[in-house]
Amino acid sequence: MMNRTLLAATAAAAALLVHHSAQAQSVNYGDLEELFGEPVTTSATGKPQRVSEVPINMEILTQDDIRRSGVDTIPDLLQFVTGLNFRRSSFNDGEVGIRGYDQPWNPRLLVLVNDRPIYEDFYGDVVWSAMPVQLDEIRQIEIVKGPNSALFGFNAASGVINIVTYDPLQDNVNAITGRIGTQSLKEGSAVATFKDGRTLGVRLSVGGMSAHEFSTSGTPPGNAQGLLQPRTGTVNLDSRWQAAPGILVTLEGNIGTMRRNFPADATPEDDRTNTIRGRVQASTSLGEIDFDVYHTSWHIHYEGSQAQVADNAATDVRLSDLFLAGKDHTVRLNFEYKNNEAEGQFFNGSTVGYNVYSVGGMWNWQITPAIALTNAIREDYLTLYENGQVLPATGLTSHDFNHRSLAAFSFNTGLVSHLSDADVLRLMVSRGYQLPSLDDLAQQIVQPGVVLVGSPSLSPTSVLNYEVDYDHSFRNIGTILRTALFKQQNANLFGYDVSAPITYGPNILYQSQNFGSSRELGVEVSLRSEKKIPFRWKVGYSYATIKDSVYPTIAAGAYTAFSGGTPKHSVDASVGYTLDRWEFDVLGRWQSSITDYRYDTVLGYVPSAIKDYVTINLHAGYRVTAHLTLGATAEQVNQAKIWNRPGVPDERRVIVSATAHF
Repeated sequence: MMNRTLLAATAAAAALLVHHSAQAQSVNYGDLEELFGEPVTTSATGKPQRVSEVPINMEILTQDDIRRSGVDTIPDLLQFVTGLNFRRSSFNDGEVGIRGYDQPWNPRLLVLVNDRPIYEDFYGDVVWSAMPVQLDEIRQIEIVKGPNSALFGFNAASGVINIVTYDPLQDNVNAITGRIGTQSLKEGSAVATFKDGRTLGVRLSVGGMSAHEFSTSGTPPGNAQGLLQPRTGTVNLDSRWQAAPGILVTLEGNIGTMRRNFPADATPEDDRTNTIRGRVQASTSLGEIDFDVYHTSWHIHYEGSQAQVADNAATDVRLSDLFLAGKDHTVRLNFEYKNNEAEGQFFNGSTVGYNVYSVGGMWNWQITPAIALTNAIREDYLTLYENGQVLPATGLTSHDFNHRSLAAFSFNTGLVSHLSDADVLRLMVSRGYQLPSLDDLAQQIVQPGVVLVGSPSLSPTSVLNYEVDYDHSFRNIGTILRTALFKQQNANLFGYDVSAPITYGPNILYQSQNFGSSRELGVEVSLRSEKKIPFRWKVGYSYATIKDSVYPTIAAGAYTAFSGGTPKHSVDASVGYTLDRWEFDVLGRWQSSITDYRYDTVLGYVPSAIKDYVTINLHAGYRVTAHLTLGATAEQVNQAKIWNRPGVPDERRVIVSATAHF
């Protein structure tokens, strides 16, 4: 007989959506987690669900996990998640990959903050150092593995990371954190919440960091060209207004600046970004209506051997309706429009952009209290445009850009079956898409000896995934087992600077193009303790084997060789203990060797062997008073330097911190 908690969870989630009693309001995650005894999410289907109920492979890291790790950036935490990879390019920058296929400016990963995409639209990558959120204001980080474009949006080709912050209407978060450490690290942040009764809540956060770049001694030639000293600064405003019992209004805004060293060749980049977002959620007779608009702008200053400047602006409009069609059927219909435009030296002074029109739907059917089926579909239609001079080296004209369109149809299907109180089985198949970025489609750059050219004829990469997940709770020993077996097919892979060099006058020309396909087979297994205090632990293992089928005319490099660039084996583990006011935690990761590629200004991409390595972090925290906590973290304590990619090596770091809650 099914557990009463499961029945209560299903009933509670459904009750929130009944149109005659539902009220558009902030989700009280704290109350739901206390009721269900596990983390809760709304991002998968739009309705509150326990993480064990979602029709996708999702893992949730809580604020407790973040604090006890002792890290000062989100990527530093994600590297200890089973099935994730992290390659650091410099002190404050790197790429996170899910299930391999990592590369500079990884464009396959969709990262969201409160369901809003935050990647840099110009490259299609995530600039982690410019993320407009402080660690103290994060409630949970939701990690979704596998293609999920139909549920989350385009570019969710390998997975999704959704960062959920505390709700200023529900939660009072007031904190000041300061950190100092090796590499001359100086870092600080402050979060303050202001409330006016139960109708208005505002949270303001600020943060900044400065440090010295890791030592460049021993760095391969061509990878240390006048590195900048890394720094970041962000300001973020998040407000909620319960305008009426059935109407919730959200206004967000943020400003960020950052200096990083370019992922491809470690040359410097200096960026500025700002975003404003408005959102209205309303309970109506037609269902839960959600109207969401945001505008993001980037100023990108690449300070390499030949300085390049670009300005990028993206506007996104989303409309959805979530409603019940009978007591066991939840339906969501959604529409999205996005305009992405850039101009500057990256495009030979031209203005290039595209419009994307998207429609989709989701149907969640609670077949029985123990079995649920979710189906989702989405169609994206992109139209490209260009205004200005086209570089003669491209062999293209404005007509090639202004008459180009492409379409991508994605889907998700997930069956979740609670076989017993302790066993959950998921059967899933999905197809997601990676749409080309503006840089992929239209870059026109002439550097001494080299011409870099985009291609408007690129086809989007499709990722088809078949997966079986099984979870089991060993109640008698307080342990949870999670397993996943998946098979993935990538078609129409694309990248820039990937073609075999072509001589163009005195220059060598590289052009963006589709270059083939790739297959992956993988297994993930993890065990973790159910209780967090006083003793907590987790161990995970992932295996991935990839076979690339690349056209013979394509030069091997960082964007085309995935079989050797993805570790076949990796192990992550953590253990923690709480003793009165003390917390002690150890996090570790081992991964097998890979072959990566470094960029040489003469030879192009040159293969570079990256040995297998182990990295271990130690953290200790002491609660001085109810409001003050001190911490000390030693990252990579076992090794002074580690190369997890060609270029600047990771160095051992030591950080001490103080956090005051008020």
